[in-house]
Amino acid sequence: MKKISAVAVLALVAGSAAAQTYTIDFDTDAAGNAIANGATLSNQYAAWGATFVPNVLAGTNWATNTDMTITSTDVGAGYSASYGKVLHSFNGWLAEDGDPNFAIFFSTAISSITVRFIGDSTGVSEVAAFDSGGNFQTSGIVGAGGASVIKSVTLSGLSTTTIGVILPGDFNDWAAVLDITYTLVPAPSSLALLGLGGLVAGRRRR
Repeated sequence: MKKISAVAVLALVAGSAAAQTYTIDFDTDAAGNAIANGATLSNQYAAWGATFVPNVLAGTNWATNTDMTITSTDVGAGYSASYGKVLHSFNGWLAEDGDPNFAIFFSTAISSITVRFIGDSTGVSEVAAFDSGGNFQTSGIVGAGGASVIKSVTLSGLSTTTIGVILPGDFNDWAAVLDITYTLVPAPSSLALLGLGGLVAGRRRR
């Protein structure tokens, strides 16, 4: 049996980096800095591979002005101060012109995502997964219930999901996102690719 060179072993190890799980709680950004009350969610978690974009769904029922406010003061029924900051201001919800929706664009594929909601008393909240081409993969829905009940949607067993679309309630039902937890699938490193290429090149020379 032929031996694998030390360079190739190093390359294989580098290419098998562990998956990384993050929880976005809206209290602090990816660098650990406190997020100001009333801030707009966008790229505060880009260092964790997640960027937020509102109003990604088109049609007569979807909002064109989804509120992306991070707040702990301007909140609706069901909120508790123990939750800290949440996504979705009460006043912004009152002004939305349709069902709120936003997307999380991930820098690499994710293997799972969990979103927790609060305040959704009459509508439904949903999380949907799409690949990089915008093709629908799967989704999960939680129905209406008590305003103070935390509701959770988990999508797991994913492998090519790079876009998550979140629908927190509907335009006549205040709902906030408590937190979002996801696991990024590590992309093969260039070192690993170079190492494997070296093995092939070495084999051809013999």
